[in-house]
Amino acid sequence: MEALRRAEQARTEALARSAEVAETAERLRECRSQNHFAERIRLSLEGGRS
Repeated sequence: MEALRRAEQARTEALARSAEVAETAERLRECRSQNHFAERIRLSLEGGRS
């Protein structure tokens, strides 16, 4: 029973953080996209492949 209680508590806590996690994931995706774009520009300016 204790394991079930802990699992339910962990699920409740995870659900409470889901919006925060989704927001953080979106920010990370945006940063990755911006970094990729910057890298392509840098390679283009250096004469490399993009």
